[in-house]
Amino acid sequence: MASAAAFALAARSYWLDVFPVVRRELRRLRVEASRIPDPTLRRLALEAQAIKWSSLEGAAAFAAFVTPARRSALARLLVGYQAAFDYADTLMEQPIEAPAANARQLHAALTAILEPGLPHPDYYRHHATSNDGGYLTRLVDGCRAVVAELPAYPALAAKAIESAQRGVEYQCRISLSTEQDYPALSRWAEHATPHRSLRWWETWGSCGSSLDTLALLAAAADPATGTTQAAAIDDLYWPWAGAVHALLDALIDHADDTANNRPNLIDLYASPHQTAERMAFLTIESVHRAAHAGSAHILILAGMVSVYLSDREAWVPASRPAAESILDALVDLASPTMLVLRARRLTRHGT
Repeated sequence: MASAAAFALAARSYWLDVFPVVRRELRRLRVEASRIPDPTLRRLALEAQAIKWSSLEGAAAFAAFVTPARRSALARLLVGYQAAFDYADTLMEQPIEAPAANARQLHAALTAILEPGLPHPDYYRHHATSNDGGYLTRLVDGCRAVVAELPAYPALAAKAIESAQRGVEYQCRISLSTEQDYPALSRWAEHATPHRSLRWWETWGSCGSSLDTLALLAAAADPATGTTQAAAIDDLYWPWAGAVHALLDALIDHADDTANNRPNLIDLYASPHQTAERMAFLTIESVHRAAHAGSAHILILAGMVSVYLSDREAWVPASRPAAESILDALVDLASPTMLVLRARRLTRHGT
């Protein structure tokens, strides 16, 4: 009953206060992207927004849990941060001579957002084209304006920047996908976290999740947030909920990646049974840590899981055991959000 009531309150805040802001921001971003002079950059920017719409809507969910006076500004920041993340991610997937250097420079936009006042680096230094008409710089500056006004940000800045930097390091190494690269990735992942109960690819995948940074930015909107609360939030998302996020993303893409001979984190498990077992373990650990971070994060976790499990690809025969194990680990937390998100997918084209 308590979970249902909390979900109802959060859903009301999201759909009435946050979602209208998200829709306005998405329209504005489409207009901005459509004005990019370079045709390739313009196409990729528009594709990133169209394909990854659920990540943009999901990023703003954190804004439903802050005071109403700060919801609109925070929603704009979270959508903008995720848009920069998705845009850089899409650009770095294009063939380039120096993929690691290109990935690092493009994703410098993420750390630039978190350090207002510093000069912009040359985001396109290693990219084939650069004439975006100021699109990425304006995106960063729009986010910076909100970050500078977050009352608790000075107390959380170091953790937020560290979180974003992990994402940059992940993107620089994502091209290392063959078996001969795994020992180096394993050593890097073991160095990144003290949690020895994680497989190296679970830690590595978590580095590529934006959830930790988004959660810390949302927490910074509350002037009462201090270092203890920030540590509890960071302890939830890094690496636990971030790993769940990365593996769910891989689960949804698994059939397509297999068909196109692309690497996928799920392939590193020995069997579908082991995949299900590990994802259940990570989900249970995340729920436990969410209880210490605050009730809002339990709902965020349930919502994030539901975004992926409302996708039909989660229920193909190869993925079903993992999907069922995650739902079992969440008990009944995901049931209300699953219903809403399935309906959202059906009505997506009408928005």
